[in-house]
Amino acid sequence: MKKRILLQVVLGSLIGVCISFIVPLFISMVVNDGNYYPVALEMQQAYGNQLNAVIIQVMVSTLYGAAWGIAPLIFTIEKWSLLRQTVTHLLLTSLCTFPAAYICYWMDHSVVSIISYFSIFVVIYLGIWVFQYLNIKNQIKRMNHKIHTLN
Repeated sequence: MKKRILLQVVLGSLIGVCISFIVPLFISMVVNDGNYYPVALEMQQAYGNQLNAVIIQVMVSTLYGAAWGIAPLIFTIEKWSLLRQTVTHLLLTSLCTFPAAYICYWMDHSVVSIISYFSIFVVIYLGIWVFQYLNIKNQIKRMNHKIHTLN
């Protein structure tokens, strides 16, 4: 299990850093003025210069990716109920996403933005969770049907 956790942390970290460079690339392409915008302007101003901001964003994205990398392992804890797994996963992912979004200025630093962040996060999370739940339930139904037709 320790190997799996380490692998998930490393892969998650690498994916987090990759995403932190790919998203700004797409944003820069949309702006389409010939410049690359690796970080939010507010972040650059807050941390003194672009290099400092990029270094911080890479460090944050590494930790953020690591947290998201291990988050699915919560659903492998068989002694926990689905409710406990889901709530723990939601707390881990939302509480690691918020500081990353705040530190990297992916959101405005206001009470309204914080409330909006958590509202949007929970709605998206619940939407994905319900979709996954129904999909898994349907797969179980099909497997049970195959088992019953074999007997």
